[in-house]
Amino acid sequence: MPPSSAKEQFDRQATHYNAQWNSWTASSLDWLLAQATCQPTDIALDVATGTGFTALAFAPHVQSVVGLDVSPGMLSQAEQNQAARGITNVSWWEGAAEALPFPEASFSVVTCRIAPHHFQSVPAFLAEVYRVLTPGGRFLLADTTIPDDDPTTGEWQNRVEALRDPSHARNLAPSEWRKAMAEAGLTVQAMNLAGGTTPMSLNDWLEKAGCTNAPAAAVRQAFATAPPAAVEAFQIRVAPPDDYTFVWQRLVAKAEKLG
Repeated sequence: MPPSSAKEQFDRQATHYNAQWNSWTASSLDWLLAQATCQPTDIALDVATGTGFTALAFAPHVQSVVGLDVSPGMLSQAEQNQAARGITNVSWWEGAAEALPFPEASFSVVTCRIAPHHFQSVPAFLAEVYRVLTPGGRFLLADTTIPDDDPTTGEWQNRVEALRDPSHARNLAPSEWRKAMAEAGLTVQAMNLAGGTTPMSLNDWLEKAGCTNAPAAAVRQAFATAPPAAVEAFQIRVAPPDDYTFVWQRLVAKAEKLG
């Protein structure tokens, strides 16, 4: 039976998250760093840190970083990455995005990159972000997104994601993110689609998730029969002899806890 929870899935995937994965999402990390306006006194939290790419990137710009993830396997890889880079101001915690194990107003910066589409409840996550931020604190988000004006294309993308990785919950459209953040009390300062995303190989993308056999065949069939709107939106291209390349749309946003 394929893993159904994010913890099970990402424990399995931990060793596959390498520099190639980071290159697929590098433009979103650059945007978050530029928008965060970090100060040497900032204390940062990276939610769903995975193998620590984002936490370790923020570490030189802040006083300290906590990287939190539901997967012990991911955190073990993060610790190894930290040791290899000689970074000393990052600590790693196990926990869920919807129930952050920290007191109110603990962090001046909270980041979350390419993860919320796995969360059981985005509203619960955002409520927790608001709770642990200090007044004036900043929330930096990046995640896969779907078009605001084409629900059919969004449904196709979410179906493909779930076939490839059963822990996928749902990609939100930009308007849904804006509404959810406002309802959590966060004031959106900037939101746009991240540019310059490197095309991904379908074969590599399936391998990262350990997706094989019937689920992999179903994903390949979905790409082979993708509707024209999805082909255009996600830049799907045939890559002979037996691969495709594509570019998922990614949203980046900055919000603040005012008052």
